[in-house]
Amino acid sequence: MTIKDLIELFSAPSAAVGVLRANRNTSLPTATQASPAVAVGNDGLRRSEVLSSPQPTPARFLKHPERHVDMANDRTASSHLMNQITPSPMGHELTLDITDTMQHAGESAISGLPARLKPLAAPRTHRSSVEEDERPLLARHTHNYPPTTASDTIYNTHSNASSSPTLGYHTGKHVPVAASVVFARNAAPLHLPKLDKYLASLPRPGFHNATGKEGESAMFPPMDRLAKLKMTIDDLEANSPKTPVWRNRKNILGSAVNIVLGLTGSSALASFYSLQGLFNTVQIFALILSTIVPVGGQNLTDKWRKLFLGTIPNILALNFASTLVQSLFFLLIFMAIAAGLLYYFYRSSFNVDRYDIVEGLQQTGPKGKRWGLVIVTFLLTVIYLPLSTMAVHVLVWSQDLWIVPNPYTNATSFPLVVPPLSPASEYRDSLDFCWTTTMKRNQVNYAPVVIILAAIVFVFLTIWFPIALRSVIKASVPKVDKFTEFGRARNKVEMDAEYHRLLSRDRNPFSFLYSGFRRNWGTYESTYLGAKFSTLIIIAVIDSDNCLFRSLSRTHIPIIRQVLLLVCTIGFFLAQCVFAPFLDPVNNASEWTSRLNYLTTSAVALAIVLNVPGEDILTTYVLYIIYIITYGLSFYFTLINLGIAQRAVKRIARRIDFSIDIFSPRLDVSSSSLHAKRRIWQESITTLLLTTPGCAIPKEQTMTFAQARDSEFPPYLLDFHGTPGERHVENLKILREVGIMSYQKAVELVSGPDFAWYRRLEEKIQKEYIGPDCYWKNPAGPSIPECTNYFGNAWWIPFPPTLVIRYDDGPIAVLKEPPDLEAYISQNSSSDILQRRQVRLSLRALDGQVVTWPYEHNSLIGASSSWWFGSQKYRANRSVTYRSCRLSIKHQGHLVWHGLQLGSGFSVELRYGKKILLAGDAIGLNDDYDLTAPLARFFELNQSHIHDRLPHVEDEISSYRHHHRQVCRRKRQVLTYRFLTDVYDQPRDPDGFTESTIEFELDPRVRQLMANSGTVFKVAYERYAHVTKSEAATWWYIFWDDLWRRNYDTIGGLQRHAADFNPHYPTSIAYTPLPRAALEAFLVQRGLMSKAKSNGFFTSGFLNKLYLRLNDTVFRASIGAIMFHLGDGDTERDMMEVDLETRAGQPSTIGTGGGTDHDDSWIRARPNYRWEGILDDPLSKGKKGRRKWFTKFGAWLGLTPLWRSGTPSSGVSLDVRLENGHYVLIEDVGH
Repeated sequence: MTIKDLIELFSAPSAAVGVLRANRNTSLPTATQASPAVAVGNDGLRRSEVLSSPQPTPARFLKHPERHVDMANDRTASSHLMNQITPSPMGHELTLDITDTMQHAGESAISGLPARLKPLAAPRTHRSSVEEDERPLLARHTHNYPPTTASDTIYNTHSNASSSPTLGYHTGKHVPVAASVVFARNAAPLHLPKLDKYLASLPRPGFHNATGKEGESAMFPPMDRLAKLKMTIDDLEANSPKTPVWRNRKNILGSAVNIVLGLTGSSALASFYSLQGLFNTVQIFALILSTIVPVGGQNLTDKWRKLFLGTIPNILALNFASTLVQSLFFLLIFMAIAAGLLYYFYRSSFNVDRYDIVEGLQQTGPKGKRWGLVIVTFLLTVIYLPLSTMAVHVLVWSQDLWIVPNPYTNATSFPLVVPPLSPASEYRDSLDFCWTTTMKRNQVNYAPVVIILAAIVFVFLTIWFPIALRSVIKASVPKVDKFTEFGRARNKVEMDAEYHRLLSRDRNPFSFLYSGFRRNWGTYESTYLGAKFSTLIIIAVIDSDNCLFRSLSRTHIPIIRQVLLLVCTIGFFLAQCVFAPFLDPVNNASEWTSRLNYLTTSAVALAIVLNVPGEDILTTYVLYIIYIITYGLSFYFTLINLGIAQRAVKRIARRIDFSIDIFSPRLDVSSSSLHAKRRIWQESITTLLLTTPGCAIPKEQTMTFAQARDSEFPPYLLDFHGTPGERHVENLKILREVGIMSYQKAVELVSGPDFAWYRRLEEKIQKEYIGPDCYWKNPAGPSIPECTNYFGNAWWIPFPPTLVIRYDDGPIAVLKEPPDLEAYISQNSSSDILQRRQVRLSLRALDGQVVTWPYEHNSLIGASSSWWFGSQKYRANRSVTYRSCRLSIKHQGHLVWHGLQLGSGFSVELRYGKKILLAGDAIGLNDDYDLTAPLARFFELNQSHIHDRLPHVEDEISSYRHHHRQVCRRKRQVLTYRFLTDVYDQPRDPDGFTESTIEFELDPRVRQLMANSGTVFKVAYERYAHVTKSEAATWWYIFWDDLWRRNYDTIGGLQRHAADFNPHYPTSIAYTPLPRAALEAFLVQRGLMSKAKSNGFFTSGFLNKLYLRLNDTVFRASIGAIMFHLGDGDTERDMMEVDLETRAGQPSTIGTGGGTDHDDSWIRARPNYRWEGILDDPLSKGKKGRRKWFTKFGAWLGLTPLWRSGTPSSGVSLDVRLENGHYVLIEDVGH
């Protein structure tokens, strides 16, 4: 049975009085097979027995203005309505009649009493005999919202009524039912006959040209192109589909975990950090364990203990050294490897800042995947601890490097007395074995060489590398746009979600270092290296068996070490508990387990050092338990965090995910709903532009933007290839960066009444005042402390019109307001600034040239000794005269145009020899670039060089300006900036729409696309207009659209019946709101709901929640609304009042969303949406619930991605009662 059949069935007259009777042993009957429902009167007699009574009038709904809810109006009390329900064989089979004691409408005019509500008419077999008032609203010519007709009026509402919650909706005593009970999986169904009647009355969709060769299964154009390309809109905008798991380099980095665990990771993120977590856990575990068990498992009588407690941890931790020869051999090998890796890292990590590297809108960063840098960085993080351990052991000269056996091992007295080695003339003293590789006096001691090498490793790897890595990560972490694609500001949770999405597509070579951590915690990996280093220092340095502490008490030193180690591990553990830096709760739980392991192992070591009784138990059973728990949980967390495992958990839990707070009364379901506009109109336009040949983004385009880390200036697409698709994505990027208000303001400037003035201003700046040697000093603003002069490199961003100048000393200035831009032109055209610019241009012409400038260099020669030895000094003056030198200009920024460096920075240097370097003041150059007398003399001596090279420099700068002026003009011609505000953001009837658009679009590809895509725009507008006819239709569409997007890859029934659920099909349920019985039949037939209604993804409780929210949409502030109670309170509130009450005093944890930016079905860990939490909170009496520490327990174990955040509410209950196996509304009992 299709949706069309169900609609026809529920549009039949029988649907007006009851619900479908389904045969228990047969399939759902069609409209012609349905048994007529039997109406029952107040006295229990059938209608044939009460024909002598006056003919009753149909049941009616309260009338309201269309799509407008006045929350200030009173809920006017209605007469008592009595629902009499006759049980039927199946739980949902009912016959229904609504009767009352009201007077007829004709009597109300005389008596002033409310109009009388008639019982529903008896069902009729033939549609032709149905009276007009009893016909379904779908069959009528007009449609009002909420559902009313002129004859359906019960009474008139008062415009000045109040909606204060103190005015109870129900006047009789009743016991509300807790929401957690009504929405339980096995809950009784919620019966809302008024809502069912209204939903059955909604018009069916009739989309223009919605069918194709495949009939009703054909997708809407142009969404069918996405299916053919097997890409998402996100893929199209990024111009790069997600890399398959087996080809993702992050996943390759995690292959070591896959080898150990024997499984294939599903995501690069989880795989890599599982590997890092394994190394982190094992390395520090081996260090701490070495305080209990000597390295190599010595002094262990049990072979199995040696294997598990000595060999395996140290092999995994790469701790092989136990003798001097081994230590030196491994040290040299690792040093050679580390030296090469560090040098490669140092050279390759230049220009990694994705935001500061771009200057002058030229893409100068390295291209490609940079596999070498990725692997080198990963290897350095892995060898950091073992190599640093070896270096520190060398510096403190631990017992592994002692040339003699440890004499302190079995010592019984202190200080130690050891017999001397003989002969004494050939050997050193018996205890003189520190920092030496031989005990013989006449042999070469290689210890100084080894110590120097260890010191180099310690300085560059142990200390410098974490600092450098932190700087690199900070420069590489992606920034999140402050606004959505609607131009509306994101809140904190939406910023986190967008950051998560950006990480999944980040192609930065260092992304594997920060992609596992939360926003603002990307540098955690370098921080953790510091934590490793602190542990290393405590264990390696504070040790009785090294040359620093060998002469101190061998009882106190181990205790001090273990106490410090325990304090340190407690600090690490508490830091993990408080900060939880990982993006995924499972990874946080895994790290928490590792930190707990460090803490417990340190505690065990301290207990052993303190000679606590039961040492055998501690060193066996306790250590085995810690060992099993540590690696067992690491194995579990790795498995549960795999994508395939997460989807399996979702299927087992029958969980349905949403990307917005779908049940919130604040969700925008107005006639201009942002959600509907984004999901229908805007996605259609984006898909059309990005999939049409000639308009689509070229495959080789990387979609890289020049943007500021702190959004000081708007983004600008680099390396423009000239397609409308690129321009459309750039417009969206600008909107997300600056917001809708700034975007619209800029559109008015570039295309409004001031267009001519703006164009002249822009042309003037682009022709003469961008590039190097530009000047700006804000006449109204304070001076910039970092600036010694106000010259720098300027570039122009065409939209929103912005001029950016990076000063020679580093800071930047951004000019956006027209008065500032005019002042900028005025300053740079003044004679004083022109003269200074000419000085700079002349020096640029001499950059890299041998110039003439005599210089006499005086130096002292002779011998001298340090003064504390009292030796005499011998010195003589030496004078050397130079006539020429090489002039060079040092730049801070980087902008190369045709081989000419135009970047910011202007430090002049004169090099006369290898060691003779003078600054620019040697030629009379000052910070203001004044033409001083010495500088004029310098120019005169080198006039020929200036004359030969200055035209070339000026031509290249002019060429640079011309190029960018042409690119800006070309961008504007390919697709205007107003396309986003006039077309993309304005759903409207296509009649005359394409003609008006063609008027301001100049590119023939866009004009042809608009002219030939009338059907696309018409279908998109029809879809949008249909779902926004009423708030109920809008909410219904958003519900099913979001359900499809977030769950289609997990719920098999959705994929098998894609044409029934995917909103890209005209047959989708998203366009046809169904009464509850029809929806249940629809879901049962497609295997998404069992007849028991408590199993499957769709349960009775879930449908209760669905229809509760839908009922609030239709009957809010009217007699048909379901009222709520907070906690055990008696005050009745509607959903909006509950929202306001629970919001007071609490920060909003997550909103209803700014729309849907993208359509992936990813499973993202997040706190519960506001109304997800409210509707699930247990009912508490008298006070709000308390936040419990274990609310994230399920998320930590990977069993659910959701957790309750903030302070729980006191729970809500509903004004419903259980009657004949159904929840029904509690009607007024006071009349």
